This record gives sequence, C-alpha cells and structure tokens, in this order.
Amino acid sequence: MTSFSRPVAAPATAAVSAAEVAKRRPQRVTITLAWGTHERLLERSGFEGRSLSNLCAHLLELGA
Repeated sequence: MTSFSRPVAAPATAAVSAAEVAKRRPQRVTITLAWGTHERLLERSGFEGRSLSNLCAHLLELGA
C-alpha cells in the first residue's frame, strides 16, 4: 500500500444523513509550484479558457 492509497470506504451500514451531506463544501488548498510548471499551467489554462484554479482542480480530480 502506498501513501497515496485511497482510504477504505465506510461500511455500507453507516448511513449519512442529509444534514451531513448538506454541510459538505469545497475545501481550499495552497501549493507552491516551480516557476516553469506554473507557466505551463497558466498557458494551458488560457488555451482551454479556464482559470488557473479551475484547471488545477480539474487535473487533481482526474488524478485522484
């Protein structure tokens, strides 16, 4: 098992209430990038018509 393994899912018997689901919201993350990586992401975000933040979130979701 690697440090990037997905956590084990809760048993199916553990029900999540609608109130708990309603409390979920996006979380903010701060990272530091190498200058060249930032430039490539900035160029790609412009090409795709996305904000840099949206592109990074999209790429992270694809890789997670």
